[in-house]
Amino acid sequence: MNGYTHIVVGGLSGAIPVAISIAEKKFGFSISAEHVYYPLIGMLPAIAGSLGPDIDLPNSKGGKAVRLFLKSSITFFGVVSLGLAVSLCFIDKLIRPVNVLFPVLAVFVLLCLVRLLLPIAKHRRGTHSGLALLIIMLPVLYIIGYMPDTALTDVLFSIWVGFCIGWVSHLFADTFNRKGVPWFYPLDNRHYHIAHIVTGSKRERTFRIFCIVVFGAVYLAILLFA
Repeated sequence: MNGYTHIVVGGLSGAIPVAISIAEKKFGFSISAEHVYYPLIGMLPAIAGSLGPDIDLPNSKGGKAVRLFLKSSITFFGVVSLGLAVSLCFIDKLIRPVNVLFPVLAVFVLLCLVRLLLPIAKHRRGTHSGLALLIIMLPVLYIIGYMPDTALTDVLFSIWVGFCIGWVSHLFADTFNRKGVPWFYPLDNRHYHIAHIVTGSKRERTFRIFCIVVFGAVYLAILLFA
């Protein structure tokens, strides 16, 4: 599917929690015992996440944006990690290093690894797999399990959950494409699909309209019966 289709499906997917929050008359709602998801905060990340799996295409919208993001983020987290490593030598009695340095350093290493793997990544392989989705969801699991419940944590939680929603929407949309999605790569190289829609075809435009209608019906059902 092309970028426009992924943006539409990602936006529609991110709006489902918005409809739930409207139905419950709440700005946010709890996903875990401690952390709150704010759907409005997660909307833009959901649209960004909908382009995420196509980072293996250098000339795609997602590929260009993510490469720029990786370059700036690696620099930022590298400098922060170095600064924390030095400063914690003097304030380790006040702040445990594992609570500050480890998460930042883990993000830095993960970003570096992604940047190194991008040049050898093949389209519709690693980034479109269930394994990649699991890796993308690790920060959410880390926040739920280890980070304290604060306003800032909930904002970060909402941003990353929204991004994951968009990522899932991309794989969902590509499952209708004739090239399919290698859900179980690298254990299984087969591409699974439930339709044979060709990218840029009239059927893809029809698919977008179909998604708008279906998601609209879901929003209505949520607002009426939730």
